[in-house]
Amino acid sequence: MNVGKRIRRMREAQDLTLDQVAQLTGLGAAYIASVESGEEVPSIGAVLRISRALGSRMGQLLHEGGPKSDIFSIVPAGDGANVERQHTGQGYTYESLLIPEIRGQGMEPFLVTFDTKAASSVQPMVHEGEEFLHILSGTVELLYDGETYTLKKGDSLYIDSSRPHALRGLGKTPPRALAVIYSRD
Repeated sequence: MNVGKRIRRMREAQDLTLDQVAQLTGLGAAYIASVESGEEVPSIGAVLRISRALGSRMGQLLHEGGPKSDIFSIVPAGDGANVERQHTGQGYTYESLLIPEIRGQGMEPFLVTFDTKAASSVQPMVHEGEEFLHILSGTVELLYDGETYTLKKGDSLYIDSSRPHALRGLGKTPPRALAVIYSRD
């Protein structure tokens, strides 16, 4: 089952309308409907906002499975759940680095691959929490709170996600990064 179907299932189980979820998240009802139908693949920030509105963790929307009582996860290389974000204007794809059954964690780790062709269309976003990013390869531009920074292989950043931010891949080869999103909830 994809992310959109899980969102719809959780929303309907709580008897929430699209308009109610839109009001809780600050996202448009039409956008949420397109995510639920699979026409749009949400950004990490949008998944975080929707998960909070539905009283869940991002991992519950990104993965299926029941809760696991221990916070313990080993994911063999290449076994993370891929979430493709093509044609969404955000300029990246990401792979979750947690097993589907883990719940209750405060951090959400991802491998991110930036689409350099979409760099010019990436717009700043805000969401709750904090983000850590370590550049594994290539060059990434960070727009943060009105300032622009260039990050290269080996560089790291740590930001307050509630401030406007955007990440753009630069160059011919798609940059890759390890990203960790932390939420206090």
